[in-house]
Amino acid sequence: GKQNQLQEYDNNESIDDHNITKYGTASSKKLAPQSREELLRKLNDSYKLFRLDYLSGISFCILAYIAFQSSQVAGISTIVVGIIATTLVAYWEAKRRTIHITYDFEDENASRFKKIISAFNLLASNVSSWSLVDSRNISGTHESKLNAGAGNLVNKTNAQIGTGNPPWVETNITVPTLKTRGQTLYMMPDGILVYDDRGVGFVEYDDVSINANTTRFIEEKPPSDAKVVGKTWLHPNKNGGPDRRFSSNHEIPICLYGELKIKSSSGMFIYLMTSKHDSPSNFMAEFQEGIKSF
Repeated sequence: GKQNQLQEYDNNESIDDHNITKYGTASSKKLAPQSREELLRKLNDSYKLFRLDYLSGISFCILAYIAFQSSQVAGISTIVVGIIATTLVAYWEAKRRTIHITYDFEDENASRFKKIISAFNLLASNVSSWSLVDSRNISGTHESKLNAGAGNLVNKTNAQIGTGNPPWVETNITVPTLKTRGQTLYMMPDGILVYDDRGVGFVEYDDVSINANTTRFIEEKPPSDAKVVGKTWLHPNKNGGPDRRFSSNHEIPICLYGELKIKSSSGMFIYLMTSKHDSPSNFMAEFQEGIKSF
């Protein structure tokens, strides 16, 4: 939701629209290097094929409803046949969709990928991680006073960091994942698979750049691992004290959060905020060590 931030963002990497800075990223369709054309074709076909098991299930539900109009026995029989048929179709669907990707590591490659996993473990250790959607500059002292003296209003959503295989992909490794704003990024040993509602894209590691920073953020209820570096009033006056004209006025913590930008020249742009202020810089060190020489 909308939150209060003390410092402004660097707007050079975003779209400014009527005083609102939007943090967008390219869709999977635009993240399609020619060197991965064959892989992406297979993954997109697998990911976007029409689900025949869904069709089977819906069809038998309709047939069962019609059969129940005749007799209970006919209805129950249709349900049993439908469950068996849909299960078989689902098994066949999995067989035709599933793509097997096996990695045979040499020592150096295994070590590099362990660094990538370690980097994402550092991000996953945060109590809270967010993806930034947009921010709006606060204009005038009155609006700033209404928002605890903040310079920006920030719209952010939760980001999920963990592990998991890409849809319909079986592999012999643990895959770090980042889910944010309708996209899921899978950190494979040779690059990043990007899934969204448009399909599947790919970003080469040698096209990725990382920037880590910190930001002071006003938070009513900080996460347990956040570093509190000060306090401000919900409605401050010009000298920083409480504005006595507001009957409901209390102090709010100022936290030092981490900021992380992951971007590529092909258009990927992930803008994260973390509850631990040093998490992005630690991530950047590990991740860059892992992707070097790609």
